Amino acid sequence: MQEFVRIVSENPLIGIGIAFAALLVLYFFFMKLVKYALILFIIAVAIAGYFYFRYPEDRPANLGEAIEKALTESSRALEKGKEVLDKGREMINKGKEALEKGKEIVEKGKVVLEKGIDRGKEAVEKGKGAADEIGKIIGGEKETRSR
Repeated sequence: MQEFVRIVSENPLIGIGIAFAALLVLYFFFMKLVKYALILFIIAVAIAGYFYFRYPEDRPANLGEAIEKALTESSRALEKGKEVLDKGREMINKGKEALEKGKEIVEKGKVVLEKGIDRGKEAVEKGKGAADEIGKIIGGEKETRSR
């Protein structure tokens, strides 16, 4: 950085060129901002003019009254926004609680399902064993104990 400052101080033309480039960049930047500000101003004037001529009975008598009305309406809107925010937080908390309960129910369902699968496997094995026994008895392969 010191080297840069030394070069600029030794060569004033470089310093002037850098300053000119910086001013040129700032000029174009601020010109865009001015254009956007003018566009927004024209839009605001058009909207105000529309409401001024469309609803003449609703316009305020003076500027102080208009400012007071704007402040009261904005404070009402702020209060409503706070209420909506609080309700949203409550809904999120209820949703989290419902999610936790749902997870618990799913875990219980998994345990019950696993028990049911195990019992089903046992029943199938017993059924296979019983079928084998019946098949052997019917087929005559199994001797009876009455001998």
